Amino acid sequence: MKKYRKKKVKKYNKFFSYKNTDRAKRNFSYKDFGYSESYNTKFTGSLFYGNNFYRATMKYCGFNGCTFRFIEFKSVNFKGSRFKGAIFENVLFDNCKLEKADFHGAVFRNVYCVNTGLKKTRGISSLEKIVQFNGKVSEFDFGEKLIKAILYCEKNKYIMKSDTIYKCNAKTGDAVKMINRVNIIRLLDAYSEDEIVNGLHLAADSIDKSFNSLSYFLPYIRKAQENIEGSNKDEG
Repeated sequence: MKKYRKKKVKKYNKFFSYKNTDRAKRNFSYKDFGYSESYNTKFTGSLFYGNNFYRATMKYCGFNGCTFRFIEFKSVNFKGSRFKGAIFENVLFDNCKLEKADFHGAVFRNVYCVNTGLKKTRGISSLEKIVQFNGKVSEFDFGEKLIKAILYCEKNKYIMKSDTIYKCNAKTGDAVKMINRVNIIRLLDAYSEDEIVNGLHLAADSIDKSFNSLSYFLPYIRKAQENIEGSNKDEG
């Protein structure tokens, strides 16, 4: 008797999949677009903050005038989409398809591209503000305190599975004990080393649920700083 293998069910996020619709001027902060499929949809003037876009397909969509902050675009297909006048702040494009995407007038602040080609895009007049990594990320020296804080994060299973501070195996989702250098650099673009160290310690002691965006650490960094400032005032 033949044994039949169970057919893998393709993941599909129907809740944030749109076709030929208007979703302009919306606040999509922290919404999960992972595995979604959108075509010819207008997101004009919308806000995206801390979203998950893993393996999303967003072809020929309009993102003109949108704001993207602390976003990781991982394996996203943006073919033919329009980003005219959009603002990108601390954004990562990792293994994305940007063929014929239009970036005329877009603003880039601390934007990183990993294994993502920009030659077939439109409207990017200068690549000076976009850091490109192809293949292995170049070595970057982190301070001893920061390294210790990163290692301290290993105690938290949710951080280890988040693919944020450490990289994860794309197939199994397990951490591979390899520091996600690009994300650490992104944090250093926004905060001092001491602020990050204190924030990572607080996050490692506090996080108790799954997440998948680097933005999840920001409240912990701010909270740790507030605690220190409050302690200094009490001592004064």
